[in-house]
Amino acid sequence: MTHDLDALREASERVGLPFHYVQRLVEADQYDAQDPRSGDALGRQLTVVFDHYIAKCLAAPDPIAALRQLGFEETADALTKA
Repeated sequence: MTHDLDALREASERVGLPFHYVQRLVEADQYDAQDPRSGDALGRQLTVVFDHYIAKCLAAPDPIAALRQLGFEETADALTKA
């Protein structure tokens, strides 16, 4: 499914998500015959989602508390021990 940039910007504004995040989700769904992971669109999209939420947590005033609030317990524990 092809999306033009204007439609992606409109969707981004409508749902309140950053444009680059929506764009990355769409790109993760595109098939690329040269990419060995091309058949795993869901896995690539989940990576984008995970990256988005981890970045939001790490940018928070208390990153460890933010990670715990979203359920990233193991990540929070690893950072606490670091």
